[in-house]
Amino acid sequence: MNSIAELLATFRQGTLHLSRMAEKLDFPWSSTEQDLRKLHNVYARNLITCYVSKFAQLSETILDSVENKRYLTYALAGRALLKNTAMLRYYILSQYKPLMEPLMDKGSFSTADMKQLIEIDDRHLRGGRFDWESFFFQHYAKLKEDAVKQLESKKAKQKHVAQGIIKEQINVLTCIEKWAETTPEVLIAYNLFCDLVHPNIGSSFLVASTNDKGLYFTPSKGRSVGSDIFEQSFPILVSVTLKPFGKYLSMLMRTIWPDNEL
Repeated sequence: MNSIAELLATFRQGTLHLSRMAEKLDFPWSSTEQDLRKLHNVYARNLITCYVSKFAQLSETILDSVENKRYLTYALAGRALLKNTAMLRYYILSQYKPLMEPLMDKGSFSTADMKQLIEIDDRHLRGGRFDWESFFFQHYAKLKEDAVKQLESKKAKQKHVAQGIIKEQINVLTCIEKWAETTPEVLIAYNLFCDLVHPNIGSSFLVASTNDKGLYFTPSKGRSVGSDIFEQSFPILVSVTLKPFGKYLSMLMRTIWPDNEL
């Protein structure tokens, strides 16, 4: 097993690679493309850029948090890495692959097939739980009205989905559990990092320290409990995010039609 110092060095190198990659990616968003294969390429390239940018920033946050001994921030960024990796994996294996592999073998995509692919792309990019249109256009009254409706009725979300007000979102836990069917360690990692950010004993330990007088829920009284938790949890986090993220990102890249086929 690699030491923490070796893991951090590997993680830092991967983070630098992703940061440089994010700087080089230059694919502006456009939804006006009429050719559905070209439109899929627009979605895929923007998804790749988005994933790389988020993973790089979250990884940089982890490195900065560890260096400055801010272990609660480390846990928050770590859980976000897990979520993004799990979501990417879910879409690759449960959405794109079942649709595209049989069609690739057949060698042709019908218009209906392409429309289904674009629907997957759109849901993948947008998610759908929050009303971003109202937020960006400062329609705060509508946001408040929707929040009240959500509190008044458990059926509000289903109603809004049916009306097209919001798009149905893939639940992250569904992605995690799907992954855990083949890799149970993923669920262990997710449960651990969720407990480390929820307002309970897990997150409290991250700001705790100990000395010969006992345990204190402040990081300034002696040996950091958060440091111990980091050293135990970081190898788990790296094992279920770093290589899997690269693997599934590459698979997303392979869904892009080459220019000479368009």
